[in-house]
Amino acid sequence: MPDLSASESARRAPAPRRRAAALLLCALLAAGAVPAGATEAPVTGTPAVAPPDPGAPDAPAAGETPAEPAAPPAPPRVEFELHLPAEEGGGSVTGLAESLETDGPDRAVLAGAVELRYQDLVLTADRVVFVRSEQRVLAEGSIVLDQGPRRLTGKALTLHLPTKTGALTEATAFLEPEISFSGSEIVKTGERTYEVRDGVLTSCLGDTTPDWSFRLTTAKVEMEAYAHIYNASMWAKKLPVFYFPYLLYPTKTDRASGLLVPNLGYSKRRGAYVGLAYFQTLGPSWDTTLHYDWYGEGYHGIGHELRYHPTEGTSGRSELYFVQDPVADDWRWKASRDHLSEDLPLGLRCVVSFRDFSDFDFFRDFERGANLSTVRRIPSFAYLAGAWGQHAVTVQVDRMQTFVSSDTIYDQRRLPEAFYTLNKRKLGRTPLYLSIDSTAGFLSDDRGDGAANRYGRGTFNPVLTLPLRAFPWLNVSIAAAGGFSWWSESLADYREAAEGRPAGFYCGDRAVAQGTYCGESFSRAFPSGTAEVIGPVFTKIFDAEVGGFSKFKHIIEPRWGWTYVGESDDNERIPLFDERDRTYSNTNLGEVSLVNRLLAKPADPEQGGAREILSFELAQAFALDDQALQSSRDGSLSSKRSALFATLRVNPADAFSLQAQAQYSTLFSGLEATQLTATLALDRARLGLSWYTRYRAEQGETSSDQLRITTGVAILPNRLLFDAQLNYDILTGDLQQQYYALVYNSQCWGIRLEAREFNYSDRRDRDFRFALSLKNVGTFLDLTGGDTTLY
Repeated sequence: MPDLSASESARRAPAPRRRAAALLLCALLAAGAVPAGATEAPVTGTPAVAPPDPGAPDAPAAGETPAEPAAPPAPPRVEFELHLPAEEGGGSVTGLAESLETDGPDRAVLAGAVELRYQDLVLTADRVVFVRSEQRVLAEGSIVLDQGPRRLTGKALTLHLPTKTGALTEATAFLEPEISFSGSEIVKTGERTYEVRDGVLTSCLGDTTPDWSFRLTTAKVEMEAYAHIYNASMWAKKLPVFYFPYLLYPTKTDRASGLLVPNLGYSKRRGAYVGLAYFQTLGPSWDTTLHYDWYGEGYHGIGHELRYHPTEGTSGRSELYFVQDPVADDWRWKASRDHLSEDLPLGLRCVVSFRDFSDFDFFRDFERGANLSTVRRIPSFAYLAGAWGQHAVTVQVDRMQTFVSSDTIYDQRRLPEAFYTLNKRKLGRTPLYLSIDSTAGFLSDDRGDGAANRYGRGTFNPVLTLPLRAFPWLNVSIAAAGGFSWWSESLADYREAAEGRPAGFYCGDRAVAQGTYCGESFSRAFPSGTAEVIGPVFTKIFDAEVGGFSKFKHIIEPRWGWTYVGESDDNERIPLFDERDRTYSNTNLGEVSLVNRLLAKPADPEQGGAREILSFELAQAFALDDQALQSSRDGSLSSKRSALFATLRVNPADAFSLQAQAQYSTLFSGLEATQLTATLALDRARLGLSWYTRYRAEQGETSSDQLRITTGVAILPNRLLFDAQLNYDILTGDLQQQYYALVYNSQCWGIRLEAREFNYSDRRDRDFRFALSLKNVGTFLDLTGGDTTLY
């Protein structure tokens, strides 16, 4: 006999409800359905609605039309508690229903908005039959079964409570991560396992006819593992697209090992494409992926990717990919390695970025993106850095490969080099500040002849600064510095013809070719100094309500500067590796500039304080010795004054910025260079403009004129996006590069259309791309095509 005992809330019901409960309890005791120890039972049935009492205050008067009767109250729901047999492990089932009846000695029938709870299961249905001896419930009508984040719905359910297994007809299962299975029957075979028969899998939730789906005959699903799908056909709406006899689909909310969904594509150059990948987890913070790519025109690709994130501050990724190229009849490859550690002892930080390729044409042949297709340098580096107060130390190894021609590649490396920096530090009670920049290390330089020249280098550059601020409107800063450098190798130096010796390059008394390393150490030392004066500064404040601003401040800042660098001899002997090796001649320059700045304060205080909305700077340098800062090509004309430099910056709003620069030759009364950059970023659109022009002022000619335009528009926010980039040579009329992309993102899929063209000096590349991405699947289809024209 089922154990039907009343709940605590029923015992606390108001008096009328208690009386009804007592009557029901008597009836149940008389029928022998409730043990004698029970005292009350929930209410069943719907109470009658009594007619209005004419004596009640709200009753209608005689002759009046009665008011519209109020809607009948919802049937009362009663609480229940059903106990499972103690010999089977016991436990209880609780919940709510509109009615509870017994149907024989072993069955209880719950009807009307039933809500049943057992451990982490929550079942709602129109009608539920509880069979105590079988510990089973039979449900029908509007069934919803929740277990944590997983939900099943259907029309008829048989569920065994202790094992939480059963079958649901005309069912749908909503599982993480946002996966929906539906079928004629879904069988719950375990705590986290299911079988689906004659069903559909999709990530398009809420759609009657999903945009994409996999139709299947059978699927075995294990949560936090995989779905093994048999006879799967992919459909776009009502159109079948592909067929897979077997498909393994990950169902983990986290990473899951297994075969990934194949990528399909087409390339005009390489033919049809099928990309296969196997993903393997290597623990909670490591995973690896193996790739195999097959192309119809005989290309084969094999790749491996490793990722890790063992701690909050440490992560990394490495990749190795090989392509069998039937045209070159060789394997071509790329390799990369990235690592970051920010949680090392002593506050140290480690960064690694490594890139390498079998050849520079790999970029154009196998990589996408303008930044890769036109690359001419491959930087790689690794460093360990730490900072303690005003002291900073870095140890770095790096490599820079520079493509000069198809046969010549420059290869420069640090093996390694250490850097020590002391930021400005006050010297005791003096007004002086000391800063130091120094290096020591080993360098390698290969200029394409295959023989790398290795040598040591050390630099030491101390700077003493004296800041002076006698008045609030005048700032003065004076600095004295020294440059000390040493190289374990030196280059041949050029010597004029002398008696018995022709002009040329020499190592000692031995004539050699230019750029020859002589095997002799070399050092240099030179003094330098700077001075800067800002002021006197003039300001004026204006009260004006303009463009959302309430106050404006105009600032005029004259600036005066002086730079001195002592003479350094034998500069041609210095092996050039980076900017620390640049050669210096005796320099004694002055510079004067006038800066106008306009600051504006928003009328709305919530928009922050005053900010600069406009500035204009005009500057010119002049030599304090006999150095010529401007000269004609034949040297007949010269000037000790430099060109004029003008810079205009406009930032009236966060969404818009503009910068214009110009360089004007006072010797030839003409422009030498101009540059204009502007950006506009609105809520749904952005526009970027860059315009660079260089001139030969002496001849009055334009030597280069380049225009770049970038734009992006959210045609439908978060749905339809458009991007474009154009590089145009105004001087030659050539469109050097054009790129267009249209992206559409649906609730469960996305498409990307791309078209691009690159024009080189000897060839033109065009290609097109169509890519289809599915939610929780990734890029499913990738079709590319194009052609190359050689000039």
